[in-house]
Amino acid sequence: MHNPIKKVAIVGGTHGNELTGIYLINKFQKTPELVERESFETHLLHANKKAIDQCRRYIDSDLNRKFDVDALKDDDLYDYEELAAKQLNRILGPKGSDEAQMDFIVDLHTTTSNMGLSIVIGTDSALAWQAAAYLKEKNPQVHIFRWEGDTDHSPFVDSIAKHGFAIEVGAVPQGVLRADLFFGTEKLIQHLLDFFEKFNRGEHKVPYGELEIYDSVRLVDFPRDQDGEIAAMVHPYLQDNDYSPVEKGDPLFVAMDGREIAYQGEEKLYALFINEAAYYEKGFAMCLAKKRTLELALFDPGL
Repeated sequence: MHNPIKKVAIVGGTHGNELTGIYLINKFQKTPELVERESFETHLLHANKKAIDQCRRYIDSDLNRKFDVDALKDDDLYDYEELAAKQLNRILGPKGSDEAQMDFIVDLHTTTSNMGLSIVIGTDSALAWQAAAYLKEKNPQVHIFRWEGDTDHSPFVDSIAKHGFAIEVGAVPQGVLRADLFFGTEKLIQHLLDFFEKFNRGEHKVPYGELEIYDSVRLVDFPRDQDGEIAAMVHPYLQDNDYSPVEKGDPLFVAMDGREIAYQGEEKLYALFINEAAYYEKGFAMCLAKKRTLELALFDPGL
């Protein structure tokens, strides 16, 4: 018999200019019956209140890269987001503990990339994968991306709990609300909470068959000149076409003089997080991923 889910956290505003999650938390705080279920508690949280007030991604540094276990224990780290991460870890965690406050964390994000409704998973949690499969079953348009990211560890908000993932939706400009993706995200949250209710009641059957996912392979930077300045832009062939295939010879970038720069890899991959505005500072223009299938029976949270 599996352990029941007792506490679920819905987090918005990890990035203060991603309004979908912020306003969904506002809505749920005003109408908590929308996220209440009988068998577990739902907790609502704005992660980065100061950045939200200023409609900025962050104040000093990216909060969604601050949850490495060693960093959380480092008393010499003291910028605004580093301190905020430690406070969130006290509220939701502590990370890595069997006594963490939350059993599952879903972190709500938007992207300027045209990724539709996406689930981003950076964990091997069987429960997280089963929940993602359930959401895919409810909405076949959902994409599932296994993110290994731009760091060596799992430093994300949802990693505080044993189970969790991010919902990433786009394309949404920074500091903007977009109704279709607002309501699409809300619907995914409702399905997710229903999944936990069924899971706790023993009503959820482990599906057999295959789940299509995208596995992160590598991050690709913009071509740059000798001074480190961007020398080429994402090619119109790819722009707004997230999850599209990229094969050898396909154009990835176009230089300022119109010269095309093609993909030279031998392996067929798929592009996503294409031209994400927030990733310019991180030094990459897109992520390339491999499409693969997983056997759902391998992700039985009752095992």
